Amino acid sequence: MRQGTEAGASPLAELLRAAQLPPVAERRRIRKESGVSLRRMAEELGVTTPTVHNWENDGDGPSLENAVKYRRLLDQLAAIVEDRQADDDEQAAS
Repeated sequence: MRQGTEAGASPLAELLRAAQLPPVAERRRIRKESGVSLRRMAEELGVTTPTVHNWENDGDGPSLENAVKYRRLLDQLAAIVEDRQADDDEQAAS
């Protein structure tokens, strides 16, 4: 049985799950397709531009705390990208 997938998972397990990041190429794709610069992403996360660049290019990964913030931001940006693509698809179909 997988621990942490059931109700009552430990806070640490939830934190670790929230910190799981997509592959580096996917991180970069999400940021670029959402139109967000490295600088803006870094500002939003409270880190330096080179730090985000490293996270997108197989450099050192973020700390657990930063990984959670980064994952949440990536999820939000990915949703924006998906919404834009759905709107484009809808317009193309009409």
